[in-house]
Amino acid sequence: MTLNVLASCDSVLIPATPEYLSAKGLELLLKTVVKLKKRINPKISFEGILLTMFEERTNLSKKMLEMIKGSYGENIKIFKTRIPKSVTVGEANLKSMSVGQYRPNSKVAIAYEKFAEELIDNDSK
Repeated sequence: MTLNVLASCDSVLIPATPEYLSAKGLELLLKTVVKLKKRINPKISFEGILLTMFEERTNLSKKMLEMIKGSYGENIKIFKTRIPKSVTVGEANLKSMSVGQYRPNSKVAIAYEKFAEELIDNDSK
């Protein structure tokens, strides 16, 4: 099903957590999209990589950010906005609400708003 979706879309936004296994999954996804671009959908492009569940204070997040930037930053946009890790996301999911509906003034909701602005600005260039 994933291949069918990728075959029919124009661009791909890739959310990734700053963890080793997520970075390995990112690598596999990128390879899949490149193959698909060559064989099925030459119009597909990368919107960029959005880091989610990001903890500014941890060395792991910092190291994974640098690894992702070093590996992909020249070819794929790495969005400046980072979505912080927060229990608010789980609470909103439990109530079947978006984070913006559940806690519009939370750090996560504000980060998603900033990301939306960054994405729109990216598309207008």
